[in-house]
Amino acid sequence: MNNIAIFIPNLLTWKGDRPIIGGLERYALSLADLLTEIGYNVSFHQYAYQDFEKTHHKWLVYGYEADPAHLHLTNNRMEKTVKGQVLYASIAQQTSYRPGSICISHGVWWELPGSSPTNAQKFYENHVLSALLQAQLIISCDYNFLNVARAIYPNLADKKIRVIPNFVDLQKFSPRPKTKSKGLRILYPRRLSLERGFALVAAIIPNLLSEYEDIEFHFAIDSNIPEHLKAFHTWRCKVDNNERISYSHPDFQDMVNVLADSDIILIPTIYSEGTSFSCLEAMAIGKPIIATNVGGLTNLIIDGYNGLLIHPSKESLYQAIRFLLNNPTERNRLGKNALATAQAFDKNIWKARWQECIKAIYTKG
Repeated sequence: MNNIAIFIPNLLTWKGDRPIIGGLERYALSLADLLTEIGYNVSFHQYAYQDFEKTHHKWLVYGYEADPAHLHLTNNRMEKTVKGQVLYASIAQQTSYRPGSICISHGVWWELPGSSPTNAQKFYENHVLSALLQAQLIISCDYNFLNVARAIYPNLADKKIRVIPNFVDLQKFSPRPKTKSKGLRILYPRRLSLERGFALVAAIIPNLLSEYEDIEFHFAIDSNIPEHLKAFHTWRCKVDNNERISYSHPDFQDMVNVLADSDIILIPTIYSEGTSFSCLEAMAIGKPIIATNVGGLTNLIIDGYNGLLIHPSKESLYQAIRFLLNNPTERNRLGKNALATAQAFDKNIWKARWQECIKAIYTKG
C-alpha cells in the first residue's frame, strides 16, 4: 500500500496529450523515480480540461477538470478524492495541506516586475504562510526563498524550510567536443516565457549580429505555448542576418549535444528562478555562463569565478556577451571553474538528501 500521490499543476498538458517541458516537471519525474526506487507507488494528480487517466512513463496521471479562474475548487476536489499520503510539487499551487506532508518551493514567484507590494503580500500570505502553518516540511530549491521567508516569518521559516538545491546528472552531462557550428555559438536554453528573459536577448541580438560576423545565436526552446512560439518566429523573421539565428526543440536527452555545440550560455532570468537546471547542465559541460543575479542563480554563479552574474538589463547582457566574445581566455577559465562547481550539485547528493526527508516525514504501511 505504500502510496504517495504527487499533486502538480501540470505534468501533461490540460488535454493530457503530451508532456509539459519544464524544470518543475523534470524535478517531479526525478522525485517519482526516487520514490519508486525506495518502494513507493507513485501517482500524479493535475489540472485538465476534462477528467482523464493516462500513463506517463511508468506512473498513472490523473487529470481533474478545472476552471483556470477557480483552481482552488479543483484543489479541494483532489484533496477529497485522494486518500493517504500526498507530496505537493509546487507551493504556488496550494493553500491547504494535509498533516504530515512535504511541499516544494521552486523559487520566489511573486517578484513580478510592476507588481504592487499589496499583490506580493497576498501571494506570501495565501501560499507561503499556509504552507508554513500546515505542511510538515517545505523543501526549497534555493536559499533565496528561505531568506525571503525568514525575513517575513522568522520563527516559522527556520522550523519548516530546508534547502535542497537542484541537481545535475554528471553521468549524462560532461565535457565533450563540439560537433557543429564553426563560428561562435551563443545559446539560449530556456522557455520563451517572460520570466526567462527572452525579451532581453531579443533586444540585443540585432546589434551583436551586425558587430560580429562570426557569431550565431541558437534557441533551444519549448513548444508548450503556441502563442509564445508564434511571437518568436515573428520576431526572428524581422531581424537582419537572421540566417545566423537558429532554433530547436530538443528533448532532455538531446540537450547534452546542444550545450556541447555552444560557446556561451545565456541564463537571463528576469524573475522567479530557483537553481536552474539549464545553468547547472551548462556548468557540467564546462561552458562559460552569463546569468542574472535573480533567485537561486546567485547560489550557483560567483561573478568572475565560474561565470558572469549580471543585473537583468539589456545593457548588462549586451556588455557581458561582448566581453566574453572578445576574451577567449576568460571563456575557457570560467568554463573550467563552472565544471568544478557542478560537482557539488551531483544528482546522487540530491537523492540522498531527499531520501532522508522522505524517511523522516512519510511512513510506509
